[in-house]
Amino acid sequence: MKSKLSVILTFGLLFLAGGLKPVFALEHTQKDGLFSMDIPEAWHWAEDQQEVIIAYPDGKTVAIDIQLVPSKKLSPSDIKNTLKEANDKMIKEGIEAHNGTLIGNKEITIDGVYATQLDFKTSPPNVIYVTYISFFNKDRAFTVTYGSADEKMRSMMDDALATFKFGRS
Repeated sequence: MKSKLSVILTFGLLFLAGGLKPVFALEHTQKDGLFSMDIPEAWHWAEDQQEVIIAYPDGKTVAIDIQLVPSKKLSPSDIKNTLKEANDKMIKEGIEAHNGTLIGNKEITIDGVYATQLDFKTSPPNVIYVTYISFFNKDRAFTVTYGSADEKMRSMMDDALATFKFGRS
């Protein structure tokens, strides 16, 4: 009994430490090599020039939407100011104007790059918990949006985003 527990704990520690990928995850790379991330095996990855859409296994329902548009080069302080202005606008026109509720507004990093994250929920009757992340990298402005009413699905989306890595070219 003790040896089985030891194996389970060792596997768990390796997984938490990043030593093993979950079996369900497949790495996908944006066509220009700007970034890559792992998504659940049955999910669909589709992209065009300025957007990557990751859909549920049905192939129709969007799970994660990543938009990337060309941007002029900005200083770190300009990036912070631009993201703050954009988030203020999102809060006023995208969340409050539609009777949503802001849950969190914080600064984070995505693979070492400064980013901002808004967490909010939509108004009833169909309450969806949404995460909206924005950042600049390699002369591009990025937004990452995902959400679900299902906590398990949100957790899978959080896990996928945690694997987001920028291309090193």
